[in-house]
Amino acid sequence: MKNQTNHGFLGKAHEGAMYSSTTAGEGMKRLPSYLIVFFLLTSCPPIAFVSASGEPSSFNTFSGGLASVDVSLQGNVTNDSAALDIPRNVTFVTSGFQLNVESQDESPGQIWIDVGEDGTYEWEFTGTGYGDIGSQNQFYDGSEFYILPSPSGNSTTPGVLIPSSATLQSSSMEASFSPRSGGGFFQIGEYQQVIETDVDGDGNPEPMFLLKIQSNNSTSIVWADWNSSSGITISNPVQTCDNATSLSVGDINGDGNEDIVAFSTQSGHACVHIANGTSFDPVVNSTVTNGLVKATLGDIDADGADEILSINSGGILAFQSWNNTTAGLSAAVGEMITPNGSVGMPAPLISLHVGDFFGSGNESMLVMDSSGHWSLWQYRTGALLGPIVSFDDISRDEILTDLDGDGDIDIVGSNDTGFAFRINNGTTWQLNSQQGQVNFQNSTIIDFDKDGVLELLSPVSAVSDGSPSTIDGNISIREINSTNISLQSSEVLEPWSMPNSILTMDLDGDGAIEHVVSAGESARGVFIGGWHSIELDADGDGNPEMSRTGYAGDSSNGLSPLMMIDDADGIRDDLAITIPNLPTTVDGYGVSMVNVSMNISTTGEGDFNFSNLEISYDCQFFVGQNPHLIGNLTNSLNQQMTGGVGNLTIKLPINSTKAGNISLTNFFATTIPGAPNFAIPITPVLSLVTLNETMVEFRWNDPVDYGEDFIEFEIFRLESPTESVDLLNVYNSTVFNETIDSNVEVGATYWYLVRSAHLFGISSNLSSPLQVTIPYPPPPGALTGLVLTDVAPDQGGELELTWDHSTDEISGYEVYLQNSSFTSTAGLTPFTLVSSSSNSTILSGLNNGQGYWATVVAVDQYGNKTEEVVPVGPAYPRNDDPSVVNLELVVSSTTSVGSAFSLEIKPEVDGEQIIPAGDILISMETNIGTYPISTNWDSISLSDFLDLGPEFSGVTGDVIIWANYSGYPGDEQSRPISPSSTSSVSTVTVKANFTSTEDNYELDWENETSVRVDLTAQYQSQQQLLDGSEFIWTAYNNSTGAIASGTGVIQDGFNQFIVNFSESGILFINLTGNSWIDADTSSLQIPLLQYGSSSGDNDTQNNQTNQEPWSPDTMLDVTLDCGLVIIDPTVDQELNCLLTNPNNYSLEVSLEADGWSEWPDYILFEPTAGQGDFILEGFESKNIEIRVDLMVEDFANSGLPTGLMEVDLRQGPYEYTSPGDRPITFEIRWNLADQPQVVIPDPEDNNTNQSITEDKKSTSDNTMLILGSVGAVAVVCLIAFIVIRMRNSDFEDWEEDDLDMEPDVMENSRVSKPLPVGVALDEIEDRTIIDESPDRPDFINEFDEDEAVSQNYSDNDDAEYYETESDNSGITTDEHGTEWYEDEVGVWWFRDPGEDDWSEFVE
Repeated sequence: MKNQTNHGFLGKAHEGAMYSSTTAGEGMKRLPSYLIVFFLLTSCPPIAFVSASGEPSSFNTFSGGLASVDVSLQGNVTNDSAALDIPRNVTFVTSGFQLNVESQDESPGQIWIDVGEDGTYEWEFTGTGYGDIGSQNQFYDGSEFYILPSPSGNSTTPGVLIPSSATLQSSSMEASFSPRSGGGFFQIGEYQQVIETDVDGDGNPEPMFLLKIQSNNSTSIVWADWNSSSGITISNPVQTCDNATSLSVGDINGDGNEDIVAFSTQSGHACVHIANGTSFDPVVNSTVTNGLVKATLGDIDADGADEILSINSGGILAFQSWNNTTAGLSAAVGEMITPNGSVGMPAPLISLHVGDFFGSGNESMLVMDSSGHWSLWQYRTGALLGPIVSFDDISRDEILTDLDGDGDIDIVGSNDTGFAFRINNGTTWQLNSQQGQVNFQNSTIIDFDKDGVLELLSPVSAVSDGSPSTIDGNISIREINSTNISLQSSEVLEPWSMPNSILTMDLDGDGAIEHVVSAGESARGVFIGGWHSIELDADGDGNPEMSRTGYAGDSSNGLSPLMMIDDADGIRDDLAITIPNLPTTVDGYGVSMVNVSMNISTTGEGDFNFSNLEISYDCQFFVGQNPHLIGNLTNSLNQQMTGGVGNLTIKLPINSTKAGNISLTNFFATTIPGAPNFAIPITPVLSLVTLNETMVEFRWNDPVDYGEDFIEFEIFRLESPTESVDLLNVYNSTVFNETIDSNVEVGATYWYLVRSAHLFGISSNLSSPLQVTIPYPPPPGALTGLVLTDVAPDQGGELELTWDHSTDEISGYEVYLQNSSFTSTAGLTPFTLVSSSSNSTILSGLNNGQGYWATVVAVDQYGNKTEEVVPVGPAYPRNDDPSVVNLELVVSSTTSVGSAFSLEIKPEVDGEQIIPAGDILISMETNIGTYPISTNWDSISLSDFLDLGPEFSGVTGDVIIWANYSGYPGDEQSRPISPSSTSSVSTVTVKANFTSTEDNYELDWENETSVRVDLTAQYQSQQQLLDGSEFIWTAYNNSTGAIASGTGVIQDGFNQFIVNFSESGILFINLTGNSWIDADTSSLQIPLLQYGSSSGDNDTQNNQTNQEPWSPDTMLDVTLDCGLVIIDPTVDQELNCLLTNPNNYSLEVSLEADGWSEWPDYILFEPTAGQGDFILEGFESKNIEIRVDLMVEDFANSGLPTGLMEVDLRQGPYEYTSPGDRPITFEIRWNLADQPQVVIPDPEDNNTNQSITEDKKSTSDNTMLILGSVGAVAVVCLIAFIVIRMRNSDFEDWEEDDLDMEPDVMENSRVSKPLPVGVALDEIEDRTIIDESPDRPDFINEFDEDEAVSQNYSDNDDAEYYETESDNSGITTDEHGTEWYEDEVGVWWFRDPGEDDWSEFVE
């Protein structure tokens, strides 16, 4: 019994130990050592024996003299064929035998020996985890399979118990691994794209799929998500915009959640799905660009929100931000990318990537065009800057990843001659070009097997065999680094049939990479699974006995666990060496076992399932001791002994759980004469000595009452009235008759029993139970020093409660809070609990302004507390942050003397419309000072602004009405209120009449007239306020365009000024300056009459001028300037032309596109989209984009070096009914690139932009009429002027300069025009001026008479004309013999061969 383990009793009193004593309440008193020796010596021999001088005898055979006995067990059937033949009337001193098991025999399972079949086993092999004797098939907990959650890396298997003396013969075990991520094939259908996201924000990536476009053009998005409870699941489809072709995720609105954006290259739309925390808002479709090629998301401006980045077919790289206010995209900021080495033409962009490529913390954009030219662009101060870096050599199938392990992004991809590396050195990408073809398409680069080497994984297509049970196609493997790619490995990956793309990511964050593979034959979908490696190393020497690599799943979705099997006795070989060196554990029957744990490793987290364990062994067990009171086989045999003579046969009954074989050998026994005499000891009687909250003390009969063979008392404690006594589970033992149990709980009830133990396994009967209940201690005393106050400053809802610490031994405090006073906590729930180390707490979640009472009670470790209390209070929580007051001030927008004025002030306190405590002051800040107008919250409503006070009569213009609130400091229950101020602007006007003294004014013979205007205040007291008012006058003749203007200032209510104007017209007088003047009209229109004419529409009686609204009576044609037009057939070309409105009013313009070409079968000109109809403001210019379409492939060799672009449009006045609309055609000459330019003279500019109205080949009748009239008048004036000069001048002194008809002070503004070369003579309008004056020095005739004109003809057939100049005459001759001359005012004159008179050239 000395080997028994104490259950709950400790060795020291203060640790709650049970101990014995001779006197109640004293410490344990131990007997002197010599007395203990005496007791042991006197108690060892049997009580009675035959003769003290008898000689001992020994035995070593079983019944029948057998040295060994083979026992065949049938399972759960007792076999007593083994027995011992022993002389009667002897006492056994020692005894024992060996039980043998061999692996070649069938194991009987677990076995036990019950001598006397009394239910107390003399020996057994039935321990938990022992398994079958001779064949271990259980783990340490007795289970035949064991599921072990395993982290990534190394761990150990569950323990396996093996007898320490066993000789191992064979081993087998299966270990399957199911990764935490699960995996398998998910039939989501065919998809266009898969990207890595963290759409749910859990820190683990999710693959997101853009599914194939359906027949009705609809497109959907799904994603796969992993969580620890349900593994991998597929989301419900999210419908996105029709014909979506790509996908990206990012936080575009800056709220921290990943939003989804799908793009359609067909429509150029971005389909935005804003994340709202639990799902996504309805899709918002926004236009990105026409001709969209690719788009993605990235935060290139580092503002915390991602932008939409795009490239289009026009070579534009652009970005757009999301506007949270409009829920749409902002205007694009873009840059046209040009091909490498080219300028002015767009690059055909095909690829776009975004990232922090150089680790600078800023994201950049990397684009590639179809030639494989790459350029890097960055955002800087509102624009795109680049190219920062550019390179070539990779034209398709690029993969961006870190190839050299330095943390930045490298690039590898294919080109026409092989493939190339571009390795990032921190500032650029260095080239490493390679020969040979490698498949990078739909591939990925990853260290998939975690061996420290990167691999290129590429899908290898195959032809389906139509069977879903076979795998067609695979994933090829090549090792790759920053300098080279290895040959394709003979090993391939076979995740699922027909793979065609692969992406990798760690879905569950365990370090093992999952492969996301597009696959499937008749059913398309995605395979998701991790590639795992598992090993088992039995002896920890680094050489695994079991290992396996491959895809692993959890048997769902078609992917099985990864299995490894010990099928070559590998575990046996390693454990045979390991077991002798392991620590042993010996049970109560002397069975010595070792607990073997083996090392396992995995590349990812998951569950190992260990099963089919079988370790066979040979072993010998010694049957001798046992854990019962009887102690050993010797005492058991003694209890079978009887007196008398002859032999006694003692059977050895053996039973088992299964059928099998064992053998018994090497029996030995030593006896002495005389049979033992067994007397039953007295039963102990228990009595309680002490009982309190910390201990139980009780005693029983004195030890001397139990005889000389007494060994000890065994104490048992039960904790339930229904609990049975387990004689093997002794609570404590002692040689004394008293004990103290301090391992007690207050309120618990215990039952104690005691029996005495003697030699030969004899014991007394158990005592009657002693039942005790541990009492509670008195509750802690009332607390002092309670203080309840508001927490300040804070945002309210909190009180602070403090108190003095309790002087009692307590476990904590309970705080009670009520909104009325109370005297008992009975029936109340504590508001909060506070630890014993604190003496204060903050009470939160309270209502501001509500009164509260509080108290605190101390609670001891047993839950005792005082219920009668005295609370403190009331205290009031208060929000110390001042309330915010919003003031809304509503005032009359305009007012004046004699007009109504109103004011209303609306206060709002924390969103509630109430009038706050405190003062309000309303004042008006004016041009003459600031005046208070109210000190209360009442509205103001006056019929006359002047009712505010007489001082307000001088107020004019904008005034500011201020409302200033003083704020409120608050009180114990009321929250403070912050001061507030607001203002509103009102305009105070002065009503006046603005008039002219006359209805019209007649100019005198000097073209002057005196005009008076009056500005009269309607209220005489305000008349002086009008002084200083300014006006501007303009005299205008609508027919001739003549104009004169001036300004004036009102003084004393009027102004009189002189108008000098040489023609009749309209005099416009407009008040300017003071906007606060509220005149009946601010503009006067008065007819001006020429001297001697009469007024047509004048009411002289009323002295009123009938002023008609102005409308145009003429309309000038718009002008079109396209510059020099060169057609380049090698590029897609757009022309930019400037259209200008020369009128002072707006025009409606419609472009009438009909090919606009002189040669429509060869070339067409069309306006770009969106330019058909528009408004052109007065004098406004607008840029028109014209697209050039070549109708023949080899236009350069079509034989058209030049031609006309004929731009048709229609113009008409906007908001006027006349003049009427009319069509206009502009003829713009174009020249073919690299051809001689054909130059046509133009009176306006150096480009052939001829305006033709009504008909493309004829001039507008109206325009020609006007131009003809003007021209005729000019010719008549010129002739009259020449005649007058001739009559009044000396002919000998008459010089060419005398033709100058402009005053000397006027500067000639005419511009010299180019020679109209190339124009057929019949196209030139003849304006021949016939000189009928007498002979006189004529500057034209002088050229004929005095200058010799020599004509030289060019031998060059391609020359269209040639010119011959005669000295300094300025006359040139073209190839038709026509002479040309430009006078000093820029007018061209021509004379055909054989003619004497010169004609003015008009286009």
